Amino acid sequence: MARKKRNLLTLGAIGFAILLFIILGIFQTEKSHKTIALAHEGPGSGTPSIGGIFELVDMNGKVWKDTDFKGKPMLIYFGYSYCPHICPQALSHMTQAVEELGGSRVIQPVFVSIDPERDTLDSLKGFAQNFHKDFIMLTGSKDQVQQALKSYRVYAAKASENGGGNDYQMDHSSLIYLMDKKGEYVAHFDHQSPSDDIVKRVKLFLENGN
Repeated sequence: MARKKRNLLTLGAIGFAILLFIILGIFQTEKSHKTIALAHEGPGSGTPSIGGIFELVDMNGKVWKDTDFKGKPMLIYFGYSYCPHICPQALSHMTQAVEELGGSRVIQPVFVSIDPERDTLDSLKGFAQNFHKDFIMLTGSKDQVQQALKSYRVYAAKASENGGGNDYQMDHSSLIYLMDKKGEYVAHFDHQSPSDDIVKRVKLFLENGN
């Protein structure tokens, strides 16, 4: 009798485990489908929905909208002038690539600040001197910057504050986006991508008649 009871308990435990695995499997499948749908959301099949509406101001006070960049491909990076390492590395690689490609007559380099509190027009003027002369350096109000971040799916947030005030760093995604003449996503590079890799990818894109 006791042995029969143990067998029933064992079968019950096995059945419960199977049911649990089935439930978890269904949940994981639904989660995966949602992730895939998000990754492929966009105007083209399999193309991420990156890029869109923004209105910002450059270091000279000129207002730029997303539509102003249409008609020419661009390389665009989101960062901040107080960034100690990652942003300067990305912008240096962009500078070398843009120089080799022929400057803004071929492709427009763009920098968008994720830190409008500190990246004023004057600070951007000084920052711009470190990189290619054709860079358009953009900033704006918090709301304007947030709209640009949303359009390009860029993550940015204060990482730490040491003593308050302006003493903080920013956590942020660090990608260089290649956008076509219509302002649609083509490819991306990280801040460690060598300028040669960027040049090769852009040339391939241009050779295909884009």
